[in-house]
Amino acid sequence: MNKLTYFLGIFVFLALITSCEEQQRRGFAEPPRDYAEQRAVDIDSLQTFLQNRFYNYEDYQNAASNERVTFTIDTIQGANAAKTPLIDQVNEISLKVKDDDGVYHDHTAYILPLREGVGTAPTVADSVFVTYKGMLLNLYMFDERTSPIWFESLSVVKGFGALMPYIKKAALPIVNTDGTYSFDGFGSAAVFMPSALGYYNNTQSSSIPQYSPLIFAVDLYTYNTTDHDGDTVPTHLEDIDGDGYFDDDTDSDGVPNFRDVDDDNDDTLTRNEYDANGDGVPDDTDSDGTPDYLDKV
Repeated sequence: MNKLTYFLGIFVFLALITSCEEQQRRGFAEPPRDYAEQRAVDIDSLQTFLQNRFYNYEDYQNAASNERVTFTIDTIQGANAAKTPLIDQVNEISLKVKDDDGVYHDHTAYILPLREGVGTAPTVADSVFVTYKGMLLNLYMFDERTSPIWFESLSVVKGFGALMPYIKKAALPIVNTDGTYSFDGFGSAAVFMPSALGYYNNTQSSSIPQYSPLIFAVDLYTYNTTDHDGDTVPTHLEDIDGDGYFDDDTDSDGVPNFRDVDDDNDDTLTRNEYDANGDGVPDDTDSDGTPDYLDKV
């Protein structure tokens, strides 16, 4: 082997290693694992975790209605042997995850009520004003916001958005003398989710490995009902088939309904035929069972 061939081989090898490292840094994913197999692994991990851990429920019970409590989890052992395990305090919910082939897979998440708010609850599609804490099952905290921030629920991981209907907002905000706002009676809840409701086979820098079940504890202060395309149909009603995905495209024009100002492409804007008589019920002029705004005929 001559020197040129030798050095060329080393260059190719280093380039390959660098490329792989760069893909990992950018979060490029390997082909996903079988959903059913990974679901079984995640559920086993979550249930074991919930059976052997507790959260600081006394802090929530004793907190003032305007006090934010830092969500913490510890192991049931020693001086904490008599604590109530999380598994006895959570509620199961089932969510569908659609893979790249359009096949649905059922997944279970666990909702933990922390504190009931005094207001109403948002939908999975609304814009929410929250503080939160995100952790892995090893209790590594990968993210936290102690000052409220707005989130579009459709822009976050599915399990985070799915938690929103289980939290009630606070009373109307109080304007302080320094111009800041205070909230009283805000709701709090946590979700324990399998990896398919989080990032699944995608890494998030070095903080969230592939196939990581996630924990989010969230405080909800207020929210706005969204209508992304301004067609008077609230976004949460634009999931026509109710599968939890806002990819419905009635007129097959490549624009999902929640972004389409004319959902049926009949040259009449949706806002002009959704509820023209203002009775709160979508109009169905020809009584064929399909609302006018989805009915091209």
